[in-house]
Amino acid sequence: MDLWDRGVIVQKSLVKNSVFYMFYNLLNMLFPFITSIYVARILLPASVGEVAYAQNIVSYFSVLAFLGIPTYGVREIAKVRNNKKELSIVFSELFIINGISTFFFSAAYYFFVISVVAKNSNLLLYCVVGLTVILNMLNISWFFEGLEEFGYISLRNAVFKLIMFVLVVLMVKSENDIIQYALISVLGVAGNNIFNIVYSKKFIYFTTKDLNLKRHLRPIFLLLFVNLAIEIYTLVDTTMLGTMSSKENVAYYYYASKVNKIFLQITNTVTMVLVPRISLYYKEKKMEEFNIVLTKALKIICIMAIPIIVGVQFVAPTAFAGVFGDIYFKSGNVEKILSLVLLISPIGYLLGSRVMLVSNHESKMIFCVGMGAVVNVIGNMILIPRYLEMGAAMASVISEVVVMVLYLQQGRKIFKLGNYQFTVGKALIAGIGEGVSLCVMNKLFGISVSSFVFEGVFAIVVYLIILLLLKEDMIMQYMKLFLMKLRMN
Repeated sequence: MDLWDRGVIVQKSLVKNSVFYMFYNLLNMLFPFITSIYVARILLPASVGEVAYAQNIVSYFSVLAFLGIPTYGVREIAKVRNNKKELSIVFSELFIINGISTFFFSAAYYFFVISVVAKNSNLLLYCVVGLTVILNMLNISWFFEGLEEFGYISLRNAVFKLIMFVLVVLMVKSENDIIQYALISVLGVAGNNIFNIVYSKKFIYFTTKDLNLKRHLRPIFLLLFVNLAIEIYTLVDTTMLGTMSSKENVAYYYYASKVNKIFLQITNTVTMVLVPRISLYYKEKKMEEFNIVLTKALKIICIMAIPIIVGVQFVAPTAFAGVFGDIYFKSGNVEKILSLVLLISPIGYLLGSRVMLVSNHESKMIFCVGMGAVVNVIGNMILIPRYLEMGAAMASVISEVVVMVLYLQQGRKIFKLGNYQFTVGKALIAGIGEGVSLCVMNKLFGISVSSFVFEGVFAIVVYLIILLLLKEDMIMQYMKLFLMKLRMN
């Protein structure tokens, strides 16, 4: 089998997983998005900001409770997924470790709340939101990701997000219902985790025999520092914004960040489905296949991210005002800055974090994300006092750029990418064409919520046509696969 054939096989598998996962992710994102629209129009920005800030504080303790298991667990489960006995042992070991750490950090959180937070904030709100730290004990999403059970993961999320949306509509009726709103988020986490535990019995059995917890401790704690550093430069924006400005500013940043995470989930789809695959290739020393997958994924990320970024620059403020309410026009301007992360973060995550993880270079990961955290804190200290939520967004983008550059620098010693520069160049040219088409459409029809769908579809069609005219190899390969499938049917 030649390199082309192997590449096609890899691509078919990648496309299948990615498309399937993206389809369900779109369903998963629909309900939280609708929920956020409803909440934005019921609760005041200050109330939304207060809940967002409480959830932000809880996230630090959740990361500590989880140690490095979310990342480490995917890798280790992928390695033994074809051996039920080994799979059950690894799962049981990690589950026990997670349970012990959750107990200690749950206690630490509530001690923090009682001794520090309660003096100046809503004690009940922080107690309710903090239940997610306790529920962390039952969070085994890493297990199903390691098995590549992406269909199940996505379908389960979609179901529980639908339930949460219904509960929000039924229970959040006035601007004072912030406790109900926070409690519903907790119930969603609980439902997901409990269902995971029940469904896991299909694949493994829990055991306390022949366990060796010690073998996992070093890599788990190494990855804890990695994840903590990542969370710092991810969460510190909201933390410092809430400390240095008002809860309203937190709300403006929160909604921009929430929408950006939806877009980021789309561009990160390829990366998510790749983790088990690249782990397997590296373990089996199939470096040629390893590099093929990385190169193709990089191309796909660029092709997906660029049109979203271009579109955001043209419509974000009007879109946010029309969807969430006029008061959230500011969130649209924040999103214009944050959207740059859609290209930067997935590239860094794929070529840096994922590659370093499977190649056991956790110390390099700690260095890269640690520098990102330092840059983000310094950036927030400088920019938030002057530019508020816009400053927080600027600091976030700067830190992501630093992390990506460091990941690329460190990762070049591990991977060898194929020719991807032409794909990036063609995508940029197509993005310019998309931007021109949006300018023309805005002149003809104006910028309004009612015209977004039509203008957006037209712009994407223009983008894809330009890529086809430029004979972009990824688009051409997908067309060949599509036509081949049509002939078979």
